[in-house]
Amino acid sequence: MRVSREKLHGVGCYYHLMNRVAGPKDAYPLEDVDREYGMKLIKRLTDYYLLEFISMCWMGNHFHIVLYAPSEIELPSAGDIAARHNAFQGENRSRRVCPEDVEACSLTGAQMIDISRFMKDFQQRFVFYFNRAHNRRGHLWGDRFKSTILEGRQALWTAVKYVELNPVRGGLASNPADYRHCSWGWSTGSGSHPFFAGFTKHMRRSLGDIGENMSAGDVFKRFTLELARTIAYESGLAGEELHKRIEKAARGETMPIRFLHRTRHWTDGGIIGSKVFIREVACRFRDESDVMKKRFSRGETDSGSPLYCFKRLRLFN
Repeated sequence: MRVSREKLHGVGCYYHLMNRVAGPKDAYPLEDVDREYGMKLIKRLTDYYLLEFISMCWMGNHFHIVLYAPSEIELPSAGDIAARHNAFQGENRSRRVCPEDVEACSLTGAQMIDISRFMKDFQQRFVFYFNRAHNRRGHLWGDRFKSTILEGRQALWTAVKYVELNPVRGGLASNPADYRHCSWGWSTGSGSHPFFAGFTKHMRRSLGDIGENMSAGDVFKRFTLELARTIAYESGLAGEELHKRIEKAARGETMPIRFLHRTRHWTDGGIIGSKVFIREVACRFRDESDVMKKRFSRGETDSGSPLYCFKRLRLFN
């Protein structure tokens, strides 16, 4: 039986979303042109949806997205919602909403911040393109998309690093800046991050007090150094060699080393963050006594800060 996806309502929430194509695990049907189309399609949909995108990466058989889904109280005015919706619909007058129809605007606004609505729209559009481009028919995605709830501090920062480092982990590039099918590579290649506002706003927020007075440039530089540090650390470098690699990254030079760390927590986990955050969120969906007794998987960030994962929370469409 199809079970409703469990999502947080009434509060804004960070999510890591991903899906992979059907077929053998070692098959990589998404070619460069397909991944390029996927990047541009998501970028185009940001003109409609009020979800705040932060990071994205396309691989040969799957994709990752990190975003912030605002709460209903964060929605703009009915007039702004109608204007955004109608502009995206273009000449299709039958789908337009009237700015004076508050109820219709409220419903439309709720759809604009719904991750399930977005993923259905995005995935259907991509399948239509892919089938036409490759002269095929039928389903493309292997299953319903996965979603992991993220706490908006260390978990968010670390999740974005994980997403951007996917091509390095997969051996497709020595540095995410050299891989054009992720948002970091897009940013480096074009000089403009596809989600500049969302990345700057939320990555600054994830840093807490130290991020309050950071400029956009400071946030980008800090993340660049974090990527370099993670790659170097997971490659087993230490001492002076580690310092040299990080200094090289600080100067904007590519680091020719492989990221060796692999983890399934970011795709198989249900909630990631501190113990307090996980318990608070999990108790919305599960019996409190069961949640309080459960032991969470534990991991650490590069700085040694602990992160926990509630892996058995079932999240469906």
